[in-house]
Amino acid sequence: MTIRHNFRGKYIIKAVLFCFVFTALLVVFSFAKNWIPNEFERLAHGIIGTLAAFLATVLFLKFDRKRFSDVGLTFERNTIVKFFGGVMVGVLLMGLLAGGVLYFTNMEIAVNPGSNLLHFLLVTAPLLPLAFMEELGFRAYPLQILKEKTGIRLSIIITSVLFAVYHIANGWTIASSFYGPAVWGLVFGLAAIYSKGIAMPTGIHYAANLTTSALGAANSTVSIWTVKQSGSTAAKQEGIDWITILPAFTLFVFAIVCIEAYMGEKNTANCNLGKPGMSRGNEH
Repeated sequence: MTIRHNFRGKYIIKAVLFCFVFTALLVVFSFAKNWIPNEFERLAHGIIGTLAAFLATVLFLKFDRKRFSDVGLTFERNTIVKFFGGVMVGVLLMGLLAGGVLYFTNMEIAVNPGSNLLHFLLVTAPLLPLAFMEELGFRAYPLQILKEKTGIRLSIIITSVLFAVYHIANGWTIASSFYGPAVWGLVFGLAAIYSKGIAMPTGIHYAANLTTSALGAANSTVSIWTVKQSGSTAAKQEGIDWITILPAFTLFVFAIVCIEAYMGEKNTANCNLGKPGMSRGNEH
């Protein structure tokens, strides 16, 4: 048992080291943004981050003597389909979460007259490379090596925690990092394992960030909709920020249920394959 735990620990350390190298390379490469106009800063950050994640992946795969395909990094005919499938899932999830917040906190949503769709899409264009760089950094090499050696559940949890720590290192508070990125990391991790790649989680990630950006304050010139308090019911009651807690808790429960459902389906399939005659029957 001790040998098995030590074996697992080796790969956990390797995953942590990968995320550290990725973050360190991102910091170093970010100095190049000093020569980039401010209006292109977010787009540059996404591109630079993608390069950092790609370089870290190359280094670790070379050390392991593995190929990109070994960690699900291959472009296939259905890659684009998986991405847009992820976008649909992300929009649906964010729509349900936003609807719940609006209902339980008596918030109001209205069309923002100071913005338009084209301007919104142009301003939020950097969200795609930003989502891709983080999925490449957390749901490719780290998740895949952990899945093989520690199991699906633990690999998703570990990479979600690392995702939260990464955001803390980027200046987020501990609470916001675990309410947001860590919980979403469970969804992204399951999507990566289910779809055998990062196209689907990238789509979900992009859609979640895009939908969040579409909701803003009344003075926003970017967001498509504005959100404001209606009536006397406050979004904060007894010091609890329901706008943050409610969607985070709901998403957490949803993610756990989906992970357990996936594990149950996978275990059932494995049991069926182990039954006499099943393998032969499945060949037809």
